[in-house]
Amino acid sequence: MTLERVAYHGYEGVRLRGGRSSVVVVTSAGPRVLGLIGSGEDLFAVLPAAGLDGPAGERFAFIGGHRLWAAPEVPDITYQPDDRPCAVVEVDDGVRVEAPADGAGLAKAIEVRASGDDWVVDHAIRNASGASVTIAPWAITQLRPGGRARLPLGGAGTGLQADHALVLWPYTRPDDPRLGFEPDAVRILAEPGPGPIKVGAAPSRGRVSYERAGERFEKRVELDPAGTYADRGAAVQVYLNDDFCELETLGPLRVVEPGAVAEHRERWTLGPAGGSDG
Repeated sequence: MTLERVAYHGYEGVRLRGGRSSVVVVTSAGPRVLGLIGSGEDLFAVLPAAGLDGPAGERFAFIGGHRLWAAPEVPDITYQPDDRPCAVVEVDDGVRVEAPADGAGLAKAIEVRASGDDWVVDHAIRNASGASVTIAPWAITQLRPGGRARLPLGGAGTGLQADHALVLWPYTRPDDPRLGFEPDAVRILAEPGPGPIKVGAAPSRGRVSYERAGERFEKRVELDPAGTYADRGAAVQVYLNDDFCELETLGPLRVVEPGAVAEHRERWTLGPAGGSDG
């Protein structure tokens, strides 16, 4: 594959073309996947002004699209700015971009490869500091509002014992009209409302989807049944505010020694709306 260099929303990057969609991987900041384009407009949110204050008062810029954070959400670790150019390496059917170590001593990399009509997205956090750290890769995809997220719930018990939970964050109102329930899933309408929403599934079925403008985007992960996950075990989560909807997956927490790497894989599918979560 020959890398197609592009400028996208003011950032340098490369465009990769797959069976049914293309992605734009940013190289001048991040790492980020800033574009996912199928039959219509870019499904990913582009957020040039959005962000939050970092641990020393510097700004963490969301930029938009898909990013890699470290869980649990500890500002001194999680909110370290990542607006520096990345190293770019061509791989079979894709590209790998790796940022320099951030202020917490973590070097983040994202590798994107076409796999038939899907995309395989590998995440890696290398501990470049001199001390061990307990973290998990946290893969976050910001999508344009105006659609609907669906979070399948896990559990396969007989009904005599509790076997799964819906995890709520403190600012989530259970009576929010944008929340809806199916027998095996939660629906979240991505439209303006009384405040932000965040929900997670524990255990999850390792997948979450979003439908908008006739297209359906799904992320899937393999869960570790013996692993310990942050956020009360919610390895798959959805966050919503008025500007974007996030689909989030986490790897299990682990002690990462200096020089070691924590890895996490997602598989993305983009196709017509109305597909099944399986």
